[in-house]
Amino acid sequence: MNKYWKKIAAILILPVMLFGCSMAVDTEVAELAVSEFQENYNKGSYDVIHENAHTEFRNFISQQKFNLLLKKLNSHMGMHMNSSLISWKAKTSIREGITITLNYDAAYENDNKARVTFIYKVNDGMARLYNFNVASKALNRSKDTDI
Repeated sequence: MNKYWKKIAAILILPVMLFGCSMAVDTEVAELAVSEFQENYNKGSYDVIHENAHTEFRNFISQQKFNLLLKKLNSHMGMHMNSSLISWKAKTSIREGITITLNYDAAYENDNKARVTFIYKVNDGMARLYNFNVASKALNRSKDTDI
């Protein structure tokens, strides 16, 4: 094979090797952010959670509405007791960085079998809350439609 074809082969194969392999993703920074979320939730420090969230999250929901939502969540669920990570997935994008989704089985005072999903955007080693969801029988029993 002459030099010309070797260069073309290298040019075609290198991107496949670089982008075809998935990057190793360390979920530790997102897991730490979840622990901080739960700690601030239990302390009633909802402002801190909102202030540390991703810009898109803060633009989507005002601090006032977010605080009201977490107060209502706390009134139905009670304090967070413990969680167990059951699954995670990561998505890497050149434009958006790393998005990590963490799914937990969680126990709260009023429901020991809740399912909580956190989505974090990770950039420059910082995990910022992008979204979260709580699935719980305690919330299903609630007549409150704002949760």
